[in-house]
Amino acid sequence: MKFVPVLSMFLLALAACSCGHREEQASRGAASAFYNLYLKLHPSGVPTKGQQTEFEPLVSADLARLLVEAALAEARYAEATKGEAPPLLEGDLFTSLFEGAESYKIGQCEMQKESGACVVELAHTDSRDNSKVEWKDRVYVVRHQDRWAVDDIEFLGDWQFMHKGRLKELLKAVIEEGKNSPA
Repeated sequence: MKFVPVLSMFLLALAACSCGHREEQASRGAASAFYNLYLKLHPSGVPTKGQQTEFEPLVSADLARLLVEAALAEARYAEATKGEAPPLLEGDLFTSLFEGAESYKIGQCEMQKESGACVVELAHTDSRDNSKVEWKDRVYVVRHQDRWAVDDIEFLGDWQFMHKGRLKELLKAVIEEGKNSPA
């Protein structure tokens, strides 16, 4: 009779472990879908409206909103400067490296109930001298309605000229700078 409670506890623990594994696989799938689309589109600066439409099913509502607001800020800035100034944000938006990545691999993930973070190993080969740059960033995923979605990216590259901090912070800075652009 003592065997039944022990077996029940074992089965509950096994089920909990299985759910956690499914959640990690789903969050990895969300991150992979995002980076696959990123490699296909390879946007420079704030994504265009068409690119944002493609990213929308893969990102959280909050990140999608910030991308739209940043694009509007860029448009206001371009209009205010009559297109004579460079964009507020140049280069790759979604990785630490200005040139962006050519490949990725999802590394270790740390999961919580409604969110998670995965290390992403990224690489870029310079066409001028064939040198390869490899680095890691961290992608944050959240449960968004009935799916997992990318919510933020932490830039972990360690060279001098790169994005610092997180994607959402960068987008908020672009939005603020666009508000303060010359009229």
